[in-house]
Amino acid sequence: MHHAVPCPHHNTTSPLTLAELRQVRDENQSIRCGDSIIDKRTGEIVGCYIRKKLLHEPHIHLTKIGKKVAHRSRYTISDDGSPVRVDSAPETAPHGSAEIIEFPSQSTSNKSNAGAKPGVLTNPISGFLQFFRFDGHATHWIDDYITGACGLQVEHEGSDSLTTGRFNVAPSDVRRVLYLPKISTEAAAKVLCNHNLMPMNVRQVERVVQAARIALGGLMFHLERHPSLLEQFDCRIDFNRFLFERKAQLSGISLEQMEAMSLFKQDKTISVQDVASRFGVHRNTASKWKQVAMHN
Repeated sequence: MHHAVPCPHHNTTSPLTLAELRQVRDENQSIRCGDSIIDKRTGEIVGCYIRKKLLHEPHIHLTKIGKKVAHRSRYTISDDGSPVRVDSAPETAPHGSAEIIEFPSQSTSNKSNAGAKPGVLTNPISGFLQFFRFDGHATHWIDDYITGACGLQVEHEGSDSLTTGRFNVAPSDVRRVLYLPKISTEAAAKVLCNHNLMPMNVRQVERVVQAARIALGGLMFHLERHPSLLEQFDCRIDFNRFLFERKAQLSGISLEQMEAMSLFKQDKTISVQDVASRFGVHRNTASKWKQVAMHN
């Protein structure tokens, strides 16, 4: 930045002020030579420019006060579908880096084979229902069966008191389970959470799965009588296979036992050993299956 001030070499009894210097410069048509202001008439140096470096005032940046990151408890699903808390105290992460969440280590203990096998029902329309999520197709018939299944699930609770009209399960949870290719408690526990966004307890998951199985039976019944719904998406469903599997589940027996019993009924000459080898079971197990088949 330039400042015009009276020259210290100017021989005058009274130095000119800055305003007078500018007036002299304008009136006498002075010229500038370098940093000096010279009077044209007398050649006298009447002033000079002094250079000063412009310094910016220091700007104080406010230090950003860090906020504590909210810590939410973490859960994992055990083998039986129960939620297990696995969270620990959060560690201080470097500035600008994301928090790294380690996946909880799975238990290496072998599962017990005792007891009945968990029921798994194949859902042949899991992919078909995906068409009705985003394409804007009418879903009132799907909603009706899901709502009806939620109401039937309340009746299946076996309570002596009359229902108050409230559902034990949310229709949205039932719909979410219907998108799974295999409907079971273990599979549903991985996609369901409660209102606090925490894993749902096992008993509630079982209620949702029960309602989903009821709704699936109604949806299959509707599609079997309205094949045009399947034809518009070029879908084919084996209804006989679904009914066969559903009958086995409702009877409380395995799918292998149902198939073995059908073989015994269709072919009287088939041996117990052949059935045992085919399904990978003990000969005594195949013999019991034959006895049940012959008495039904």
